[in-house]
Amino acid sequence: MKTNYQPSSFEGNGKPVFVDGVRSAFVKSYGVFEDCDALELYSRVTDGLLRKIGLNYDLVDEMIAGAVVPQTKNPNIARDTILNLGLPSKINGYTINRTCASSLQCIINASQTIRGGQPSFILAGGVECLSDVPIVYSREARKFLVKLSKAKSATSKLNIIKHFRAKAWFPKQPELTEPLTGLSMGDHAEIMAQTNKLDRKEQDTYALASHQKAEAAQKSGRFADEIIPIWAPPNYDQYIDQDNAVRPGQTIEQFSNLKPIFDKRYGTVTIGNASSLTDGASVCLIADEKRAFAESMNPKLRILDYDVVAVDPNQQLLIGPAITIPRLLLRNSLELSDIDRFEVHEAFSAQILSCIRSMESKEFCERTFGISRSFGSFPEDKLNVNGGSIAIGHPFGATGVRLMSTIANELKRSDLSLGIVSVCAAGAMAASILVERIS
Repeated sequence: MKTNYQPSSFEGNGKPVFVDGVRSAFVKSYGVFEDCDALELYSRVTDGLLRKIGLNYDLVDEMIAGAVVPQTKNPNIARDTILNLGLPSKINGYTINRTCASSLQCIINASQTIRGGQPSFILAGGVECLSDVPIVYSREARKFLVKLSKAKSATSKLNIIKHFRAKAWFPKQPELTEPLTGLSMGDHAEIMAQTNKLDRKEQDTYALASHQKAEAAQKSGRFADEIIPIWAPPNYDQYIDQDNAVRPGQTIEQFSNLKPIFDKRYGTVTIGNASSLTDGASVCLIADEKRAFAESMNPKLRILDYDVVAVDPNQQLLIGPAITIPRLLLRNSLELSDIDRFEVHEAFSAQILSCIRSMESKEFCERTFGISRSFGSFPEDKLNVNGGSIAIGHPFGATGVRLMSTIANELKRSDLSLGIVSVCAAGAMAASILVERIS
């Protein structure tokens, strides 16, 4: 079959840039997006980005999407989005799962393609619609349905039904547990809190600050440039343009009154100092710098370096940012003080505070990096200055691009230069990206 393929005559410079990024509002699951599936949500956000940039659809080469919860209806959400939007069918697409770091990994994959010499335009993003989680039935129930579908006669079907236990029909509840340890993310956060001697007050104070910063950012309109408003199905009578997990006017007393939800007797992790189950989508355009300017685009960030890590899940499962951030600094001869803004995913207060404490620990740094010093006090006044995932929410597949969009706009707004984005991830992994604002 003839494909009309013609090799590109355009030469790039092999430098990946972040042109722009957008997202939906991040909303609590089983709320305003509960009748929206992942394909619809991701398609709307992708359409919003293309319209915002004004990109000629024929220039798009590829789409990479992150999705963590398996999508039985649309297992390859990237390719399905291309076709759903009626974009040129020549655009290839694939979907990945690096758990919470999925969309950040999509950016890394796109950057590697461009660094490899392909001057491409690549859409990278992710989506999670936890309101539409596939329900899993027991193995016995699944075998029963298969046998029933294959039975030819009414007698055979009745015989199969007669031997089926009704109890086996009960579906399994969705679980957010670490397969290798059998513990939930919250259980692992409790372990990190104990390991790093983080008390309840310290965690609640951090969480309150996240909500206060996010509330201030909402009121000042700082998220307006990154959020694509969406009319929520099924009646399309609700206009969703604001994250709804942010708690305005909260006090430390209100946080301290919340009960622990994982270790109910001795624990310190509550719904207040943890990120909530969230629906949302995000997408960005990654391009070759030379080609982006040749197409009269104004990219926001230059992607300088990136790093991923995996650690022992039986220890501090979510400690990865305390390793990937220092590795980026060491590799690029930088100090913490050289970075103007950090956007670090907040799965739990215990998780992010453990990462900060570890980077400040000489013993941790010597054991992990073989250096006889710590990285010093983490500049908390540069960290998540518009709030973080504890307040804004965390749709697993979408958070990484949300962080990139936020840091791009924040560096421009504040006339600053360098930033680091970092996400810890289930499976005991993490990913980080070093970026530079393009003037």
